[in-house]
Amino acid sequence: MSQKKKSVIKCEGRFHGLRDYLYSEVMPLVLEDRTTVSPQDISNLWELISSDIHFFDPKDPYFDSRVDSARKQPLKEPISLSPLIEMPAYRLAPEVIHQYAIEMGNKMAVADNLVRLSTHNRDFFRDCFNRDPKTIVFPTGKNLAGYAISGDVGIGTIVPGGISGGGIRSDAPFLISVYEQVNRGEPDLAAVVGFWAQDNAMLISQMQPCKNGHFPEGIPFGVGSIHVAETLASLMGFERVLVYSAREHPIFREHPEDWGQLGGDFVCIFDGSSKKLGYDGGRHGIHEKVLVH
Repeated sequence: MSQKKKSVIKCEGRFHGLRDYLYSEVMPLVLEDRTTVSPQDISNLWELISSDIHFFDPKDPYFDSRVDSARKQPLKEPISLSPLIEMPAYRLAPEVIHQYAIEMGNKMAVADNLVRLSTHNRDFFRDCFNRDPKTIVFPTGKNLAGYAISGDVGIGTIVPGGISGGGIRSDAPFLISVYEQVNRGEPDLAAVVGFWAQDNAMLISQMQPCKNGHFPEGIPFGVGSIHVAETLASLMGFERVLVYSAREHPIFREHPEDWGQLGGDFVCIFDGSSKKLGYDGGRHGIHEKVLVH
């Protein structure tokens, strides 16, 4: 067993005011002791919370994406609550995920694969596409032999850090996790990529290293993260991949005071990595690549 120092999860996650209200005041009334959230549960949650949705997270409100120009405006209806349900405390029924994906303008194939992301999450790449991670080859020629790629759903979901402990909290509805397999195949988390699925585009909003594991030597973190996400996006049926520009990233809308400390890292990871991978740069606050199927 690894003797690494255990890491600690500190981040509250995005839209934490609205999510806290859901968890403390509303979900116990609707679900009681159940943990699987059905379409009827989502409707019941909406009935209790819909009149209050605009009172939370004023700097980055979930139901008003005008301060976050790249994110599609969520519909003011029950299914839009589904991204706010974090795992593993609760688990969304597959039909809830599918309906949300369709309502956000995605085609059937994308919706089907987003369901698979949640139901085959432990080894998503192998289970759903029958591929070994070594088939993901970086521009340098290196690949992900000896790695595993998993997935999950839910803003606030904690991605486990592996044998070294800790983990990363999600800031997006859908998650891709890259694990380096060390010590005779035991996993350690190298990266989490969080994204939104809208109008057949994967919008990458979170790229975060855990530092328990790492990409192969010589692969910059941002390049590795976007390349893995782009590979999965193509397999899942997305037509485009979008990446926030650093200056337009919603974290700095909510916490502008953090730009001085974190801005340089975001420029390197979001802007520099996108440029290296051939994305169109920075239009309307995003980098964009059209996928060829």
